[in-house]
Amino acid sequence: MWEHSPNRHSRSNESIGEGLSYLNLDNRTKEAEAEPVRYRLFICTLLLLLSLEWIYPVTSSGQQGSERFLLVMAGLTGALLVVGLFRTGWIAGTLIRLCIAFVALCLMYGGQDPLGWGITYPEMLMSDLDTFMQSGHFYSIGTETRGFCMMLGWSMLITSVQSLVLLRLSIMLFGGATLVYLMLLESLAGLDVYTSIVRSVLWIMLIQALLQLLRLSGGVTTPRYALNPYGRWSIATVLAAMAMISFSGLPGHFSSISQPERISLDEIGERLAHWAGYNSGDSIPATASVTGYSTADAPMGAPLTQGDTVFFVAKSPEPTYWRGETRSYYNGSTWSDPAQSFETASPSGLLRTDGWENQNYWTRIQQTVTMQREWKGPNPLFTGGMPLNVSFQDSESVNEKTMLSLLSNRDSATLWLSGSGRRVSVKRYAADVMIPTAEPEHLRLLEAKQRSKDPAEIRRTYLQLPDSLPGRVRSLADEIVKGSETRYDAVHAVQTYLANHAEYTLDTRMPPRGTDFVDDFLFVTRQGYCNHFSTAMVVLLRAEGIPARWVKGFGTGQLDPKVPGQYSITQGDAHSWVEVYFPGAGWMPFEATPGFVIPQATAGTDAGATLLQDAGAQPQLDPWSGASAWLLARAQAIVAAPWLTATALAAAAALFAAVAFGVRRLRPALPLRLLLAWPRSSFPDRERLLRAAAPVWPALARQYGPRPPGMTLREYAASPAVAAGTDSADIARFAADWERLLYGPERPLRADSLDFLRRALRLARRLPRR
Repeated sequence: MWEHSPNRHSRSNESIGEGLSYLNLDNRTKEAEAEPVRYRLFICTLLLLLSLEWIYPVTSSGQQGSERFLLVMAGLTGALLVVGLFRTGWIAGTLIRLCIAFVALCLMYGGQDPLGWGITYPEMLMSDLDTFMQSGHFYSIGTETRGFCMMLGWSMLITSVQSLVLLRLSIMLFGGATLVYLMLLESLAGLDVYTSIVRSVLWIMLIQALLQLLRLSGGVTTPRYALNPYGRWSIATVLAAMAMISFSGLPGHFSSISQPERISLDEIGERLAHWAGYNSGDSIPATASVTGYSTADAPMGAPLTQGDTVFFVAKSPEPTYWRGETRSYYNGSTWSDPAQSFETASPSGLLRTDGWENQNYWTRIQQTVTMQREWKGPNPLFTGGMPLNVSFQDSESVNEKTMLSLLSNRDSATLWLSGSGRRVSVKRYAADVMIPTAEPEHLRLLEAKQRSKDPAEIRRTYLQLPDSLPGRVRSLADEIVKGSETRYDAVHAVQTYLANHAEYTLDTRMPPRGTDFVDDFLFVTRQGYCNHFSTAMVVLLRAEGIPARWVKGFGTGQLDPKVPGQYSITQGDAHSWVEVYFPGAGWMPFEATPGFVIPQATAGTDAGATLLQDAGAQPQLDPWSGASAWLLARAQAIVAAPWLTATALAAAAALFAAVAFGVRRLRPALPLRLLLAWPRSSFPDRERLLRAAAPVWPALARQYGPRPPGMTLREYAASPAVAAGTDSADIARFAADWERLLYGPERPLRADSLDFLRRALRLARRLPRR
């Protein structure tokens, strides 16, 4: 019935028995286990490189902090893989991995003092949990806690993948997921991932080839002379994989190959929509991306849908745009500001003393902002102009702590809540700000009177353009501003051109891979929302030597008809615009998007004009639905009723005890039942069969006594104590089948496996349990 391969293994029955007594399903000696450690370490190194392909594409845009993120995630992944090489219990392994993730979190957000930051983080974590329980929204927690959740999820993924690779000896599932992920990055985010895909294919081929030797060897001990099979196989695998990758690129050196058509999920969706009966002009709604504010510097151009969640409520004597952040560095796909530096604000709240309130082009007003939810760092504070001072509307002690967490940048007029150290939350604050009142005639005359050039620092920072910017963008800028006598005239000319040659819409697409965002907007699509128009305006002005910067924040919001001077600002009011530098006056705001008006802008602007609601800035997702709110309400109701809480706890304890008793009673029969109901046509391999039936041996030892040293399994089954029992026939047959299965073919016949499992199940039911 069973095939027998006596030459496959050469171990003694005694060594077999010792291995079984410890339930070591690998059935190798310590010497054989130690031999492939370096080989498995090599496999894990390649797995590390493949895992980093998930991270590298999204950190290769040059934005601030990307290098630190990549290094920390690489260290975290490497540490997890090293821990996975050792055998630990699940409790110890979980604790070790949790500690590794926490260390990585401290290195990520701790700045120059990771240890000190780590000591204060538990307080931040408890505050975030309290905020989450009150709001029921994941986005309400701080950036650090969201990062911690991400690292814990990454740790679970890497641990599972490593177990799949080393135990199941297959990389195809994770490798396939990696390739799909990279192609989605290319299609949806417009990132250049071609080299990452090539590298990933190389890592997948190497890992799978190395795993194949473990499949073929089956754990056989090899002699220690010359170069062992692991070294020879590794060298041959590396050379073969490199040769295949190199050979795949040879046709491009001998013949001209046309550029492959870009794989785009948007185009696939448009074709399916057309096939379903939509016209070519119809759009497919992007229900996953909702307008809102985000501090992330992600590639721009994704389609959006309008959001209506209230973000904050503000009181202001004049309608204003609400500045959040400014950006000075454009890389062809997104904005960042790696050179921007902040300093701790004055404890008194005074931010600047340069006399702006005395200039003829600005006026001073006071505004009050009330956030819809607790606002924590690292995040910007929103003001309707250039801030002069800030006061937090709390007790003096809380106000003092908050001021210590407030950072200010005078050059960009940006306020920022620090995310390091003792983090505090902000709900309400007041600020004195300067808003511009200059009219077009003032700005035109100012340039003639000043006769001064832009400061060197301004030109060095706010004239930057990427070297890859297409020449036709610069040529277009020359054509637009031709004939402009003043800087204001040039700015107005760019505004007019964008209004006449582009259309406002939220139904957009990401630019093709390797395409400049502005070039694609100006010459290809000619459609977009505020990010498209404002970025194009800044680039066109800089191409003409006019310092300009990109600003993102919120529009005016909706005026409350019942409360004078009170505005509700929603996620749908998120917006981006432009500020242009005028020597002698400073940074003046300009609206680039057609149909939108900056209330405090130049002459002819009606300060009380009703603005269209823009869907700008970066997309933000709301991952929580009404189900979370329902669960939170039920939990609060249970806590409010003590008797109901006690009943629920008692029921939960009884259910847990019943489940524990059931699991204890079914073990080890449960794994055997599952294998007997195996749904696939191909039955589990011999390692799964042996692992499922292994608990029978400890049960036999408890029933008939332990097996004496030196006694084989068949001798133990034929011993007087076992032979006198009622299950002696099944035990003898089980021992014989066990040895045949252990030394037999890799995958035995299904009928033989079923017979073996049924016999093991009968014994598991009759023998005593722990």
